[in-house]
Amino acid sequence: MYSSKKLPKKMTPQKRAKEFDPGVFHVSGDHLFCSSCNVPVDYMRMSSCRKHLASAVHSRKAEGKVDSNDKKRKLQETVSNMFEKQTDQRMQRRVELMSLVKEFCGANIPLNVIDRPALKSYLEANLSGIGSIPTSRNLRQNYLPKIFELHLKELKTLLRNASSIALVCDETTDPEDRYIFNLLAVDCSESSPSQPGHKLRALLLNSVVLDSTNHKTVSETVLKELYKYEIPLTKISAFVTDNASYMHKTWSSSLRAVLLNAVHVTCTAHLLNLICEIWQSEFKAVNDLVVAIKKGFTACPSRKARFLQYLRAKGGSEALPPVPVSTRWNTWFRAAMYHESHLDDYITFFKEEAEASSSLTVSNIISLSSCRKIEADLTCLKKYAPHLMSILTEYETSSVKAHLLIRELKLLAEWLEISASAENHQSGKTALQRSLVKLNSYISEQPTTRFCQPATRFFNSCQIFDVSYAQIANVDPEVVFDSIPWFDDDTSAKAELKLYLSSTDELSPDGHPVDFWRAAEKRFPKLSRIAISCLSVPVNSVAAERSFSLYSAVLRDDRRSIDEANLPVYNMLYQNSSNI
Repeated sequence: MYSSKKLPKKMTPQKRAKEFDPGVFHVSGDHLFCSSCNVPVDYMRMSSCRKHLASAVHSRKAEGKVDSNDKKRKLQETVSNMFEKQTDQRMQRRVELMSLVKEFCGANIPLNVIDRPALKSYLEANLSGIGSIPTSRNLRQNYLPKIFELHLKELKTLLRNASSIALVCDETTDPEDRYIFNLLAVDCSESSPSQPGHKLRALLLNSVVLDSTNHKTVSETVLKELYKYEIPLTKISAFVTDNASYMHKTWSSSLRAVLLNAVHVTCTAHLLNLICEIWQSEFKAVNDLVVAIKKGFTACPSRKARFLQYLRAKGGSEALPPVPVSTRWNTWFRAAMYHESHLDDYITFFKEEAEASSSLTVSNIISLSSCRKIEADLTCLKKYAPHLMSILTEYETSSVKAHLLIRELKLLAEWLEISASAENHQSGKTALQRSLVKLNSYISEQPTTRFCQPATRFFNSCQIFDVSYAQIANVDPEVVFDSIPWFDDDTSAKAELKLYLSSTDELSPDGHPVDFWRAAEKRFPKLSRIAISCLSVPVNSVAAERSFSLYSAVLRDDRRSIDEANLPVYNMLYQNSSNI
């Protein structure tokens, strides 16, 4: 125990708090608390206080508090503009209530949860300055519209600061059988914040209910949203969609004439999914096994527990069979790979199941698992599925891939061609050949079918913005000028490109191309802007697919009564919460 002589005789939490800047510590009862970490600190020793302030945990939470204070200042400004003149105390209460509504919506928590007495009492006791919390109905009517108005202003500011924007869109049918059209924006400019791993950030601009889905309704919606957000048409660098015919018509019949700096991009992940479907159709017997196994375990949930117990007793992997889902593009391959390594387990386990069950599914699984053809098919699939799965996984991300797309798809085409020439298994050979035809059709600069990548020439030219490619390629600048709309009528940018191509030998190819062009802004001011814009064009519409998954989370079964007018409000506040 320390001697009392070494301790300050009359030190109190209040006195210790005053020795630091306001807001660093606060007093509650007889304890001194760190205001950032909300943990008690030994106020009797100055060294204890300083040690806490120097800790990594405190530094991290203090930075978070600064960000939170910045957001709160924005809310305070908003409150002062949106509400009548009021006292500081009343304005602080408004700020806290708006913050509460914003955070609930950002976390996808229904506002009616606030009406629970225990939660309401807890929040009122622990949120400083909030006072009595109104009912959820009051918050919805008086605070939610103002929060959404602020959100739209923040989106407008972000888009105004961007010099290049890609539009990503898709359509689906929700549980209420409504046509939902989601439109997202990706900042492709040099002003966008640095994302870890050069990831692209997509912001949901609106989630619109359409009366019908066709090129007219989609065109009208896109143009209306651009007008609402005050986005100049010349800022748009790409229109990214799936390969649906009405999306092609939306571009060719309408948007192409007004989005003069943009190209139409179809989703590469969708192409790779269609290639995976080719394999599923060629390996019909394997698909029968996949379907039977899925049915065998979903029809009898207790069978999963028994199979898991069987695997444990055997001492092998305790993972249950993957459940293939049509909207999750790699799951069929993953299920097939699992079944390939568990055929003997299925035979043994389901024979035991057959003794207690006369199910046709059980006998069918035993028959399929014992089939030599299926065993040979799975062995063939095992050779090719991992590579196809890895490529599909790579192109389901939001990474910057525009400069790599054509190069990697051509490498995939070479792999398919070489593999097909060496493969003796008939189904495998046919699947490889059909995949090659589909892929070559997609990346052809002169496609003969509707299924194609209309931006192939654009992505071909994007490769020159990778210094390592520009150093070895024989590039015709005129082809680049003709393929990338940003060069139209810009003689300075054209001159900078020619200078860049003539000096690639003295440039370092190390690092990511986006980093290179950020650093080269002074040397190539106009070309660097064009390069970053082109490199940041999304190669897929996966952001729109993910936005529908989040939409489903908002419109879950217990929230079907959400007013249609409020649905896009909740949806946007939830989906954009981590990006603004």
